[in-house]
Amino acid sequence: MQSNEGHHHLSAGNVISFEKLSLLFGGTDDTGVVRGSEMVGDRYRDLLQEIAAITEYQWRSGTTRGLVKGFMLSGPPGTGKTTLAKRLAYELGRRFEAEDEPPVALAFVDGGEISRSRYGESEERIRDIFLHARSGFTAQGQRSVLLFDDVESIFMARGSQHAKEWHFSQDSVFFHSIDDLDTSRATIVLTSNRPDLIDEAIRDRFLSYVVDYPDLETLLQMVQQIPAIGQLTGAQQSTLKTDLIAAVKNGTVRSMRDGQRFAMRHFVAKLLKKESLAQQIAD
Repeated sequence: MQSNEGHHHLSAGNVISFEKLSLLFGGTDDTGVVRGSEMVGDRYRDLLQEIAAITEYQWRSGTTRGLVKGFMLSGPPGTGKTTLAKRLAYELGRRFEAEDEPPVALAFVDGGEISRSRYGESEERIRDIFLHARSGFTAQGQRSVLLFDDVESIFMARGSQHAKEWHFSQDSVFFHSIDDLDTSRATIVLTSNRPDLIDEAIRDRFLSYVVDYPDLETLLQMVQQIPAIGQLTGAQQSTLKTDLIAAVKNGTVRSMRDGQRFAMRHFVAKLLKKESLAQQIAD
Protein backbone atom coordinates (compact mmCIF):
# COMPACT_ATOMS: atom_id res chain seq x y z
CA MET A 1 0.00 0.00 0.00
CA GLN A 2 1.27 3.41 -0.91
CA SER A 3 1.50 5.75 2.04
CA ASN A 4 0.12 9.27 1.74
CA GLU A 5 1.70 10.39 4.99
CA GLY A 6 3.38 13.75 4.69
CA HIS A 7 1.57 14.70 1.47
CA HIS A 8 -1.43 16.40 3.04
CA HIS A 9 -1.65 19.71 4.82
CA LEU A 10 -3.31 18.30 7.93
CA SER A 11 -0.77 17.87 10.70
CA ALA A 12 -0.22 14.49 12.33
CA GLY A 13 -2.36 15.67 15.21
CA ASN A 14 -5.30 16.27 12.86
CA VAL A 15 -5.42 12.71 11.53
CA ILE A 16 -6.49 10.38 14.30
CA SER A 17 -5.84 6.70 13.66
CA PHE A 18 -8.15 3.88 14.68
CA GLU A 19 -5.44 2.79 17.11
CA LYS A 20 -5.63 6.15 18.88
CA LEU A 21 -9.43 6.06 18.86
CA SER A 22 -9.26 2.62 20.46
CA LEU A 23 -7.15 4.05 23.27
CA LEU A 24 -9.83 6.70 23.83
CA PHE A 25 -12.91 4.50 23.66
CA GLY A 26 -11.94 0.84 23.79
CA GLY A 27 -11.61 -1.27 26.92
CA THR A 28 -11.30 0.12 30.44
CA ASP A 29 -8.90 2.46 32.20
CA ASP A 30 -6.91 1.83 35.40
CA THR A 31 -9.96 2.51 37.56
CA GLY A 32 -12.11 -0.02 35.70
CA VAL A 33 -14.27 2.66 34.06
CA VAL A 34 -15.09 2.05 30.40
CA ARG A 35 -13.24 4.63 28.30
CA GLY A 36 -15.59 7.12 26.75
CA SER A 37 -18.29 6.33 29.31
CA GLU A 38 -18.58 10.04 30.07
CA MET A 39 -21.20 9.94 27.32
CA VAL A 40 -24.14 7.87 28.47
CA GLY A 41 -27.90 7.92 28.02
CA ASP A 42 -30.36 6.52 25.51
CA ARG A 43 -30.46 9.63 23.34
CA TYR A 44 -26.69 9.61 22.83
CA ARG A 45 -26.54 5.88 22.10
CA ASP A 46 -29.48 6.11 19.69
CA LEU A 47 -27.80 8.95 17.78
CA LEU A 48 -24.54 7.03 17.55
CA GLN A 49 -26.19 3.84 16.33
CA GLU A 50 -28.37 5.61 13.75
CA ILE A 51 -25.52 7.61 12.23
CA ALA A 52 -23.23 4.56 12.23
CA ALA A 53 -25.90 2.38 10.58
CA ILE A 54 -26.46 4.90 7.76
CA THR A 55 -22.75 5.29 7.11
CA GLU A 56 -22.05 1.55 7.27
CA TYR A 57 -24.81 0.85 4.73
CA GLN A 58 -23.42 3.38 2.26
CA TRP A 59 -19.86 2.15 2.73
CA ARG A 60 -20.83 -1.50 2.19
CA SER A 61 -23.18 -0.75 -0.73
CA GLY A 62 -20.34 0.70 -2.76
CA THR A 63 -22.51 3.65 -3.83
CA THR A 64 -20.11 6.46 -4.65
CA ARG A 65 -22.85 9.10 -4.90
CA GLY A 66 -25.04 8.19 -1.94
CA LEU A 67 -27.98 10.31 -0.80
CA VAL A 68 -26.44 11.00 2.62
CA LYS A 69 -23.24 13.04 2.41
CA GLY A 70 -22.94 13.40 6.16
CA PHE A 71 -24.37 14.76 9.37
CA MET A 72 -24.64 18.05 11.25
CA LEU A 73 -24.54 17.93 15.04
CA SER A 74 -25.73 21.12 16.71
CA GLY A 75 -26.41 22.08 20.28
CA PRO A 76 -25.04 23.96 23.30
CA PRO A 77 -21.32 23.87 24.16
CA GLY A 78 -20.11 20.92 26.20
CA THR A 79 -22.84 18.46 25.21
CA GLY A 80 -20.55 15.97 23.46
CA LYS A 81 -20.90 16.78 19.77
CA THR A 82 -17.21 16.39 19.01
CA THR A 83 -16.97 13.29 21.16
CA LEU A 84 -19.93 11.78 19.31
CA ALA A 85 -18.17 12.32 15.96
CA LYS A 86 -14.99 10.70 17.29
CA ARG A 87 -16.95 7.75 18.63
CA LEU A 88 -18.63 7.39 15.24
CA ALA A 89 -15.20 6.93 13.68
CA TYR A 90 -14.29 4.40 16.35
CA GLU A 91 -17.57 2.50 15.89
CA LEU A 92 -17.09 2.36 12.12
CA GLY A 93 -13.50 1.26 12.64
CA ARG A 94 -14.75 -1.65 14.76
CA ARG A 95 -17.33 -2.66 12.16
CA PHE A 96 -14.75 -2.64 9.35
CA GLU A 97 -11.84 -3.95 11.41
CA ALA A 98 -11.88 -7.37 9.77
CA GLU A 99 -11.85 -5.95 6.24
CA ASP A 100 -8.73 -6.38 4.10
CA GLU A 101 -7.98 -2.66 3.93
CA PRO A 102 -6.34 0.07 6.04
CA PRO A 103 -8.03 0.93 9.35
CA VAL A 104 -10.57 3.78 9.37
CA ALA A 105 -9.12 7.21 10.19
CA LEU A 106 -10.66 10.38 11.57
CA ALA A 107 -9.60 13.67 9.94
CA PHE A 108 -10.17 16.45 12.48
CA VAL A 109 -10.59 19.89 10.91
CA ASP A 110 -10.81 22.80 13.33
CA GLY A 111 -12.99 25.59 11.98
CA GLY A 112 -11.00 28.28 13.71
CA GLU A 113 -7.76 26.95 12.21
CA ILE A 114 -9.09 27.17 8.65
CA SER A 115 -10.71 30.57 9.11
CA ARG A 116 -7.35 32.01 10.27
CA SER A 117 -5.58 30.87 7.12
CA ARG A 118 -4.27 33.41 4.63
CA TYR A 119 -6.44 34.50 1.72
CA GLY A 120 -6.87 31.59 -0.69
CA GLU A 121 -5.15 29.15 1.65
CA SER A 122 -8.36 28.07 3.38
CA GLU A 123 -9.91 27.04 0.04
CA GLU A 124 -6.76 25.07 -0.78
CA ARG A 125 -6.93 23.32 2.59
CA ILE A 126 -10.56 22.33 2.02
CA ARG A 127 -9.76 20.92 -1.43
CA ASP A 128 -6.77 19.10 0.00
CA ILE A 129 -8.85 17.46 2.74
CA PHE A 130 -11.34 16.07 0.25
CA LEU A 131 -8.58 14.98 -2.13
CA HIS A 132 -7.11 12.81 0.61
CA ALA A 133 -10.53 11.58 1.66
CA ARG A 134 -10.67 10.10 -1.83
CA SER A 135 -7.23 8.48 -1.77
CA GLY A 136 -6.66 7.91 1.95
CA PHE A 137 -4.99 10.05 4.61
CA THR A 138 -2.22 7.69 5.69
CA ALA A 139 -2.67 4.75 3.29
CA GLN A 140 -4.14 4.14 -0.14
CA GLY A 141 -7.81 3.15 -0.08
CA GLN A 142 -8.40 4.18 3.53
CA ARG A 143 -11.95 4.95 4.68
CA SER A 144 -12.41 8.08 6.74
CA VAL A 145 -14.69 10.29 8.80
CA LEU A 146 -14.16 14.00 8.12
CA LEU A 147 -14.94 16.03 11.23
CA PHE A 148 -15.36 19.78 10.66
CA ASP A 149 -15.57 21.22 14.18
CA ASP A 150 -17.21 24.58 14.96
CA VAL A 151 -18.16 25.15 11.33
CA GLU A 152 -19.99 28.42 11.98
CA SER A 153 -16.55 30.06 11.82
CA ILE A 154 -15.94 28.72 8.28
CA PHE A 155 -19.17 28.34 6.32
CA MET A 156 -21.05 31.46 7.31
CA ALA A 157 -24.51 32.31 5.95
CA ARG A 158 -24.55 34.98 3.24
CA GLY A 159 -27.00 37.09 5.20
CA SER A 160 -24.84 37.15 8.30
CA GLN A 161 -23.45 40.54 9.28
CA HIS A 162 -20.11 38.84 9.98
CA ALA A 163 -19.82 37.16 6.58
CA LYS A 164 -17.00 38.32 4.32
CA GLU A 165 -16.28 37.70 0.65
CA TRP A 166 -13.81 34.92 1.50
CA HIS A 167 -16.58 33.08 3.40
CA PHE A 168 -18.52 32.81 0.13
CA SER A 169 -15.46 31.44 -1.65
CA GLN A 170 -14.97 28.79 1.05
CA ASP A 171 -18.67 27.87 0.88
CA SER A 172 -18.42 27.40 -2.89
CA VAL A 173 -15.37 25.13 -2.63
CA PHE A 174 -17.09 23.13 0.09
CA PHE A 175 -20.30 22.76 -1.99
CA HIS A 176 -18.41 21.24 -4.90
CA SER A 177 -16.30 19.03 -2.64
CA ILE A 178 -19.40 17.65 -0.92
CA ASP A 179 -21.07 16.92 -4.24
CA ASP A 180 -17.99 14.99 -5.40
CA LEU A 181 -17.57 13.06 -2.12
CA ASP A 182 -17.25 9.29 -2.55
CA THR A 183 -19.85 8.15 -0.01
CA SER A 184 -18.60 4.55 -0.22
CA ARG A 185 -15.28 5.63 1.33
CA ALA A 186 -15.98 8.68 3.51
CA THR A 187 -18.59 10.58 5.48
CA ILE A 188 -18.67 14.11 6.89
CA VAL A 189 -19.66 15.31 10.35
CA LEU A 190 -20.14 19.02 11.05
CA THR A 191 -20.49 20.35 14.60
CA SER A 192 -21.80 23.75 15.59
CA ASN A 193 -23.00 25.68 18.60
CA ARG A 194 -24.68 28.19 16.25
CA PRO A 195 -26.22 26.44 13.22
CA ASP A 196 -28.19 29.61 12.45
CA LEU A 197 -24.93 31.25 11.34
CA ILE A 198 -24.15 28.53 8.77
CA ASP A 199 -25.02 28.89 5.10
CA GLU A 200 -28.44 27.30 4.55
CA ALA A 201 -27.29 25.60 1.36
CA ILE A 202 -24.70 23.73 3.43
CA ARG A 203 -27.15 22.80 6.19
CA ASP A 204 -29.56 21.41 3.58
CA ARG A 205 -26.93 18.95 2.35
CA PHE A 206 -26.72 17.11 5.69
CA LEU A 207 -28.92 15.18 8.08
CA SER A 208 -29.21 17.42 11.13
CA TYR A 209 -29.30 16.23 14.74
CA VAL A 210 -29.57 18.21 17.97
CA VAL A 211 -27.24 17.13 20.77
CA ASP A 212 -28.85 18.90 23.70
CA TYR A 213 -28.21 19.00 27.43
CA PRO A 214 -28.80 15.52 28.90
CA ASP A 215 -31.72 14.78 31.19
CA LEU A 216 -31.16 14.87 34.95
CA GLU A 217 -30.69 11.11 35.44
CA THR A 218 -28.21 10.83 32.57
CA LEU A 219 -26.24 13.88 33.71
CA LEU A 220 -25.97 12.48 37.23
CA GLN A 221 -24.47 9.29 35.79
CA MET A 222 -22.08 11.28 33.63
CA VAL A 223 -20.65 13.61 36.25
CA GLN A 224 -20.06 10.79 38.71
CA GLN A 225 -17.81 9.12 36.11
CA ILE A 226 -15.49 12.09 35.59
CA PRO A 227 -12.08 10.36 35.32
CA ALA A 228 -10.32 12.85 37.60
CA ILE A 229 -12.58 11.88 40.50
CA GLY A 230 -10.73 8.58 40.69
CA GLN A 231 -7.55 10.46 41.62
CA LEU A 232 -9.07 11.76 44.87
CA THR A 233 -9.16 10.05 48.26
CA GLY A 234 -12.31 8.23 49.31
CA ALA A 235 -13.48 11.11 51.49
CA GLN A 236 -12.74 13.68 48.76
CA GLN A 237 -14.63 11.63 46.19
CA SER A 238 -17.64 11.37 48.46
CA THR A 239 -17.72 15.10 49.15
CA LEU A 240 -17.25 16.03 45.50
CA LYS A 241 -19.96 13.65 44.30
CA THR A 242 -22.39 15.03 46.89
CA ASP A 243 -21.65 18.59 45.79
CA LEU A 244 -21.86 17.64 42.11
CA ILE A 245 -25.25 16.02 42.57
CA ALA A 246 -26.51 19.15 44.30
CA ALA A 247 -25.10 21.34 41.50
CA VAL A 248 -26.81 19.20 38.86
CA LYS A 249 -30.14 19.33 40.66
CA ASN A 250 -30.07 23.11 41.11
CA GLY A 251 -29.09 23.68 37.47
CA THR A 252 -25.56 24.98 38.07
CA VAL A 253 -24.12 21.99 36.16
CA ARG A 254 -25.95 21.22 32.90
CA SER A 255 -23.33 19.41 30.81
CA MET A 256 -20.29 17.18 31.15
CA ARG A 257 -18.07 20.19 30.53
CA ASP A 258 -19.82 22.03 33.37
CA GLY A 259 -19.22 19.01 35.57
CA GLN A 260 -15.51 18.86 34.76
CA ARG A 261 -15.12 22.58 35.44
CA PHE A 262 -17.01 22.22 38.74
CA ALA A 263 -14.82 19.29 39.79
CA MET A 264 -11.64 21.22 38.99
CA ARG A 265 -12.69 24.27 40.98
CA HIS A 266 -13.92 22.09 43.85
CA PHE A 267 -10.57 20.26 43.97
CA VAL A 268 -8.55 23.50 43.96
CA ALA A 269 -10.70 25.05 46.68
CA LYS A 270 -10.24 22.00 48.90
CA LEU A 271 -6.50 21.96 48.22
CA LEU A 272 -6.10 25.65 49.10
CA LYS A 273 -8.70 25.51 51.89
CA LYS A 274 -10.25 28.67 50.44
CA GLU A 275 -12.02 29.84 47.33
CA SER A 276 -9.64 30.02 44.37
CA LEU A 277 -8.86 33.44 42.95
CA ALA A 278 -9.24 31.91 39.51
CA GLN A 279 -12.74 30.81 40.36
CA GLN A 280 -13.68 34.25 41.66
CA ILE A 281 -12.43 35.90 38.45
CA ALA A 282 -14.18 33.32 36.22
CA ASP A 283 -17.47 33.84 38.01
